[in-house]
Amino acid sequence: MITREISLYILLGHLIIVGVASNCVSVHCLRCNATGETADSCQLCLKTKCINDTLYANNSSNCEKAFQVSINSTGSDANEGDDITLTCVHNVPNLNLTIGWTKDGEEMKESKNMSILVLSKVLSSKGGQYICYVNSSCGNYESSPEKVIVKNNNVFTLVICGVAALVLVLIMGLLMKFKLKRDNAKTKARMAQRALDGRAGGPVPFTPRES
Repeated sequence: MITREISLYILLGHLIIVGVASNCVSVHCLRCNATGETADSCQLCLKTKCINDTLYANNSSNCEKAFQVSINSTGSDANEGDDITLTCVHNVPNLNLTIGWTKDGEEMKESKNMSILVLSKVLSSKGGQYICYVNSSCGNYESSPEKVIVKNNNVFTLVICGVAALVLVLIMGLLMKFKLKRDNAKTKARMAQRALDGRAGGPVPFTPRES
């Protein structure tokens, strides 16, 4: 009976140890959130290997998992054909770290573990909400959405082509009008010349002889 109780106590102690270890926040995942004299309150947690979640939740140690993830962009407002570079910036410790990207909520599998995302010669379909996320043993973090706008140049091109076509039609119309006017002037000049030639080459007027 005593042996059984000892075994139960050993098992219970093992479960407690496992439970504490599983709920332990690694010191590598903590940052001191205090300055000046109060910074001494962080030394206790920074000297230990880990902190129990209960202590961490109470925030009595002033140690926090204060990590940030953001996106730097070379130009989120671009025209079709431009290049856009998105850089994932973070201060998450490099502990089993994984970086990824999503566009409009969908995973970009081709950009796995790429901190720099290069969008070459973008089309309008590349526009959308981009998010960089960082997963590690210290937790999962993601950036605020970066809105990428790609202006479609098709409408602008159509307007340019339409204006150019209109100008071309006007020029051709003016040239045709000038040509017709010139041809009419030449025709009238030829007719007038023929009339003059006809008068000059006509029969001599009849004059009666004197008796």
